[in-house]
Amino acid sequence: MKLLTKKELRKEYIEKRERLSQEERELLSSKIVSRILSLPSFEKAKSVLLFCPHRGEPDITPLFSWVLKEGKALVLPKVEGEDLKLIRVKQDTNLSPGAFCILEPRDGEEISPEAIDFSLVPGVLFDKVGYRIGYGKGYYDRLLTKLGGIKVGVCYQFQVVEELPRDSWDKPVDLVVTEEKIYEGGNER
Repeated sequence: MKLLTKKELRKEYIEKRERLSQEERELLSSKIVSRILSLPSFEKAKSVLLFCPHRGEPDITPLFSWVLKEGKALVLPKVEGEDLKLIRVKQDTNLSPGAFCILEPRDGEEISPEAIDFSLVPGVLFDKVGYRIGYGKGYYDRLLTKLGGIKVGVCYQFQVVEELPRDSWDKPVDLVVTEEKIYEGGNER
């Protein structure tokens, strides 16, 4: 059996994700949000990096208001050149489409990646030990090397596979959360 390349896997799984109906996406996303809220590391975190969903990714935006209500620092990424700049977001921060038509903050206080306690990381595919395939531009790969705290991949269950092809620059996340399971170092719960 021929192994698929990262590019082929990316295309196949983005298309699969985009075929989910709005109802399916909402149901699965709400289950994912509940699992994230149950994580002790999320509860304890003082600064939380989230993201705005794109191309069928799980909708984690209900976490935005929860983080702000709890008095935690809500941080969102903003594409700047080859990197993601991390911006602290307030209740009244305006979000607008950025480099890849993904909503991002226009302005705000920049936070250093090392100061983040808990990060949710998007991906097209994850394997059971936390390696990921993103959109292929390397933004999160570069960011993962600098981020402090717990790094958590977020995806639907069908986006978790046994093992992914890896390159030397690929960095795993600590946990992967889906609507059905939480993966940590190859173990499921």
